[in-house]
Amino acid sequence: MHNDNPDLLDDLLAEWQPQVETPPDFRREVWRRIAAETINPGLIERFSWWLLQPKREIVVMTAAVFLAVVWGITHPPQALNPHDAYLTSISPFDSNHLSLGMP
Repeated sequence: MHNDNPDLLDDLLAEWQPQVETPPDFRREVWRRIAAETINPGLIERFSWWLLQPKREIVVMTAAVFLAVVWGITHPPQALNPHDAYLTSISPFDSNHLSLGMP
């Protein structure tokens, strides 16, 4: 939207240029202050950062899959014979049925 009454302050701000010189060690001092304010990470943060490196992620995921396969092989599911499976499915006292709140 075009304004017919221009504000004099807008013109002054458009022409204004700061005339400030920064000290020669300004940037170094800023980074020194930032480093002084930085909190040292704790053990959990450092370990998390270490684990989340790309090469380590592959190793961690491979180890997790390997351990899951080993667990599955060494702890097979308990198979029910057909008679026990049927009784479990119709028993109102089975723990699975009781947890659902069925009478």
